[in-house]
Amino acid sequence: MINQKLRQFLQLILATTGLTFTTNLSEGKAEKIIAQSEEKLANLAIGGSPIMITILLAYLAEQSSIKNLVETVDFRIWKTHDQLRADAVSGKLQVSATPTSLAANLYQRKVPIKLLNVLVWGVLNIWSNQNIRSFEDLKNKTLLIAFRGGLPAQLFFYLAKENGLDPEKDLKIQYTTDFAQAVQLLLAGRGDAALLSEPAGTGAELRGQQQGLDIKLAINLQEEWGKVTGRAPRFPQAGTLALTSLIDKYPGLIQTIQNGLVEAVNWSQKNPDDAAALGAKYLGLKAPVIKKSLGYTPL
Repeated sequence: MINQKLRQFLQLILATTGLTFTTNLSEGKAEKIIAQSEEKLANLAIGGSPIMITILLAYLAEQSSIKNLVETVDFRIWKTHDQLRADAVSGKLQVSATPTSLAANLYQRKVPIKLLNVLVWGVLNIWSNQNIRSFEDLKNKTLLIAFRGGLPAQLFFYLAKENGLDPEKDLKIQYTTDFAQAVQLLLAGRGDAALLSEPAGTGAELRGQQQGLDIKLAINLQEEWGKVTGRAPRFPQAGTLALTSLIDKYPGLIQTIQNGLVEAVNWSQKNPDDAAALGAKYLGLKAPVIKKSLGYTPL
């Protein structure tokens, strides 16, 4: 059974979600009519993140039809949750990739944003070069977790407790600034395992091979989620937020963004080489790493 805290988190995500994807023809026509009646937005600031969702946001910024509705598009990558939080509160980012937990937190704090959608349904896994295949194997180990208090930590603590572990007593948790730092520490032998999203997990595996380290996916947290909850082996990890002021004033643009992201998902699935090249441009990893990572990423 899902505990109360996690249930509240999932309810918050639903409350935060203001819109859903629409792809049928009639809605597409309505979107075009509304968009044509709106004044053109001078500048749209879109934020990407250090995970695979950035490919979809980059496609939106560079290749979708939003360019017909916006004078200029400013696409940038935020590195930390604190940076995203500050940019959302200040309004510097009008649309951004976001962990669902952070969007729920902002919503709870009355920050005027809504979660437009969920695009990533779980790519959090534990990676290690040791004989770790279960939560029991993590006892007395050092586990690297990025973003203290964020979704990775929340999910791990919940699943660990459901598997009979006390994370604060049975193993050592070492928090890192981001996934990149967790990978660096894992490769340096300063952690026994790391909880990583994609493309960081695949990056750790391939960089480990170069150093003679056999880093593998040790525990699939999506599968563990399914076992514990009795639900599908996926959970809402990341999506897209938007300022409510943008939603209220430019509904046609928002619908174009939604449809552009649907298009981006389809494009990335049909064109993995091109998607990998676009991801490499923004994620700081080579295209082959990104392409392999796409196989781990349920969009």
